[in-house]
Amino acid sequence: MAGNGANQQALVPQFKGEKYHLWSLKMKTMFRSQEIWDLVESGFEDTNPAAPEQQLQQLRENRKKDAKALFFIQSALDEDILSRIAAVNTSHEAWEILKREYLGDRKVITR
Repeated sequence: MAGNGANQQALVPQFKGEKYHLWSLKMKTMFRSQEIWDLVESGFEDTNPAAPEQQLQQLRENRKKDAKALFFIQSALDEDILSRIAAVNTSHEAWEILKREYLGDRKVITR
């Protein structure tokens, strides 16, 4: 269905540079629902191309899941913020950059 992609993208929480802790909570939940949070949080090892077929299949699957996660992150960002992660190749790298830049000192965050 053509409408599913638009509906799915509309569910991606938008981040405009404020309240990172709330946005990241929503993103983590979305990643968990897609079974890709572990990949975003920890990254994955890009194995040797000469590896056994089973490892190559797992690598292809990890790359596919990572591309999906990176797409979600990119879709969630305001254009000014997107430029900060434009050069990264993995969801883990993008997530870490955003966390480092926007999480700030935990002592400042009050509830």
